[in-house]
Amino acid sequence: MSLASYIWGEAELDRRQEILKALSQFPIKTVCRNPYRLSRKELWTVRIQQNIELLELKMRLGWTAQHYLDALRIVCPDVASLSANYRIFLKNLHAQMSDEQRAYWIPRAENSEITGCYAQTELGHGSNLKGIETTATFDPTTDDIVLNSPTLSSHKYWIGGLGVVATHALVIARLIVAGKELGNHVFLVQIRDLETHDLLPNVQVYEQGEKSLGTFATMDNGVMKFSHKRIPRAQMLARYASLDRDGTYHKSENKKHAYTSMVIIRSLMSQEIGLDVAKAIVIALEYTTFRRQFNGKDGKETRVIEYASVQNRLYPALCRAIAMVLVGREIKEQVENLRVDRLENLHLQTVGLKIWATEHGVRDVEVARLSCGGHGNMAAAGLGSIYAQLSPARTYEGDNYVLSQQIGNAVIKHWKRNAQMTVPALSYLTLLRDSQRMSQRLGVGTADSFLAPETQEQILEYRAAILARRHILDTEQGKDTSYDVFQLAMSHADLTYWRSLQNKLCEAPREHETAIKTLVDVFALTSILESLGAFAGTNYLAQEDISSLRDTHRSCIASFSNHVQSIVDALGFTEIELNSAFARESQTPYEALVETARQSEMTDNRFVRPTILQARKLWKKYQGSASKL
Repeated sequence: MSLASYIWGEAELDRRQEILKALSQFPIKTVCRNPYRLSRKELWTVRIQQNIELLELKMRLGWTAQHYLDALRIVCPDVASLSANYRIFLKNLHAQMSDEQRAYWIPRAENSEITGCYAQTELGHGSNLKGIETTATFDPTTDDIVLNSPTLSSHKYWIGGLGVVATHALVIARLIVAGKELGNHVFLVQIRDLETHDLLPNVQVYEQGEKSLGTFATMDNGVMKFSHKRIPRAQMLARYASLDRDGTYHKSENKKHAYTSMVIIRSLMSQEIGLDVAKAIVIALEYTTFRRQFNGKDGKETRVIEYASVQNRLYPALCRAIAMVLVGREIKEQVENLRVDRLENLHLQTVGLKIWATEHGVRDVEVARLSCGGHGNMAAAGLGSIYAQLSPARTYEGDNYVLSQQIGNAVIKHWKRNAQMTVPALSYLTLLRDSQRMSQRLGVGTADSFLAPETQEQILEYRAAILARRHILDTEQGKDTSYDVFQLAMSHADLTYWRSLQNKLCEAPREHETAIKTLVDVFALTSILESLGAFAGTNYLAQEDISSLRDTHRSCIASFSNHVQSIVDALGFTEIELNSAFARESQTPYEALVETARQSEMTDNRFVRPTILQARKLWKKYQGSASKL
């Protein structure tokens, strides 16, 4: 197995190579050489044309939905409108429809006869799903479900693909039967005519408008209101819960089915964010390897990448990005083979991974930009657009501080029930119950002891247990834990990522085993060093332990530098994917930056010369005016 196969996964790498080959044989005709000069409407139009060209290629070559999604990520560096149909809508049809419903609807979605979106978030309720106000009332006289948006705050909001493209929406609404509230359910609602694309009666839809930082400029997020919109009862998704013609309601045998939609969406985020972060780090590595500054020797200045201040930021960021990709792929595979009895554990894993990946991911993209100095702030560097795209991920699909409370709530529930063994993600509660182990010092022998997997796991698990204990005590004392629980959630996810990475180490190609082991070590030791504050007030780590830990970390960073290029090569990002002046085969970063300046539409300043010349003459108009006053 090659290192590329290990990182991407053999099936995904094969699919990627198929796509790249197809794109070389059938190049996309719609080209956008400088997206930063376009208005939002112009850029959106370019991207939707590219989306549709790729859709035609999908049908021509018989690609799967995943082929299409991967091709979109290669060709369109920003978010694609049609991705919502294949990324979220179709996956939820598979996961939540009955066999009969799937047989009818899935072929239509796969062929793009219909185009779907997922409408959960409301203007007044995002993370608080219990607060959703949209109602779905069963009318037994017509066998219809009547959807209604009873308040201003019940408008569906932030719905990707709804504003322009979608013909159908999976709508999360409160089911009401015979006056009884039965909780949130999922309903398939047609919103546009399939022949004219006009909105259907009793539905209002608006494209949401511009977002801050230019975020998601190419995604037509939408706002939607229902005014007693009728749909057939058969369009209530019925894999877990169903409603008969006579109004008899069959509830799900497993209450945890409510996790399903969010588990599906969050399971995609770790790998996708990891790849975006990896692109940013590769761009920064290209630039810092080229750039030289200070400490001239033999007439040459030192390459920026050789400074510890750069290595100690970029190398751990690269390790985290690879961890997101590897662990994200593993979680995605678990979701594709979803078992209801494992749903709670998977839910807690995906919550932790979403929080961790978005927090570290956004920070690491900014680290990549900062490591490139002032030039990193140029739009042509390609780093600002990645940051703008990832930054909202800390709030969509659940605000990270609000989501952290789900980890905290699970800790409290399973601690009280002594049931942590039923949820492997909470195994650190077992350690917390062992007072003898909790009172012991770490007691490592040498600096190399920190490279032992059992030592790394022990420290990460102990830290999670400490933070869980603090959370339990604060909760028992009635304190507001909504801020502090975030640290517990990050520690919980550190442990989840590390354990998955350790398992993945066993699958590493023999010739690259040292590289992956060093990557895991950098990941683990950086995680520990960045959160030493959690151990304050304990005797677990002595000063000499921390000193040895720092020495070992420094040594790991030096060792990892020998493997960075092989990892970059294995990622194999194309120039189109990186979309950066710092990563062009035909130009150095300096040449590309000067070319960007030459092409600036502001260079030819004749359009503003009359105004500038007028400003120069203003002094004559008002000469002596002050003295007259």
